[in-house]
Amino acid sequence: MRTGDRDLVLRPGETLHVTNGESAAGTLRETSLDGVVLSWDDVLHVGPLAFDPAESRRARAAFLAETGWGEAAAIETGFRRRDDLLASADRVALWFEHDLVDQLQLLQVLSQLPAATEVELVQADDHLGGMSAAQLEAAWPRRVPLSAGSRDRAGDAWRAVVAGDLDQDVPALPHLRGALRRLAEEREAPSRTKRQLLAALADGPRTAGQLFLANQKQEEAVFLGDDWAYLFLYELWEDGQLGPSDGGRMPTPPPRGDAETFASTMLEAR
Repeated sequence: MRTGDRDLVLRPGETLHVTNGESAAGTLRETSLDGVVLSWDDVLHVGPLAFDPAESRRARAAFLAETGWGEAAAIETGFRRRDDLLASADRVALWFEHDLVDQLQLLQVLSQLPAATEVELVQADDHLGGMSAAQLEAAWPRRVPLSAGSRDRAGDAWRAVVAGDLDQDVPALPHLRGALRRLAEEREAPSRTKRQLLAALADGPRTAGQLFLANQKQEEAVFLGDDWAYLFLYELWEDGQLGPSDGGRMPTPPPRGDAETFASTMLEAR
């Protein structure tokens, strides 16, 4: 599989492999599968959503810049290159997991694909980022084509989700309903994640890293990265619901702050 900057341009008929993040993407590039790999780098369960790709790029870039992930213009440029590459593909192989992050990305990707693009799905029941190149190659024969009807339903479902209607079902995407139920819980006030983080302090102080791991154990399908968990812990501190057990000030969470320092901070409920 080709790697490097030249991969930003697809040859006619070449397969574009789209997956959820650089962990899985990097391993896919180590396989013997032909094509180019694109990592769909965004976490759509937090921040604003928009159906139109240009509007989505602007809104997502502004949100991610505000939370410390870089300059808005640079993020938006990266999203535009990503979207342009997807639009140029004749053949697309989608590699996505069962969890909330992946299922939202999958809907967004399917909503943006041109009608003429040939699409196949490798729907994983486990996390692709933990698989070896050999395991990914073994999953390749299990890919299934997605019909025009299924793609249309996915596009309609994404439009509805963006509008706030999470009661969606696409038979070709068996994990979607569960993921949207989890999204509904995340949109509650407080979110399920924040409730789980606070509940993990019931038996006494724990480090932020321990709280992150305790939260993961409460999930039916793990989806939350540690950086986002630390941002949520910081928001809980701002709300006065927890704080450092030594009475000091909460350290700045990543991506602006040091992840190791934040992870080792001992926290207690307030």
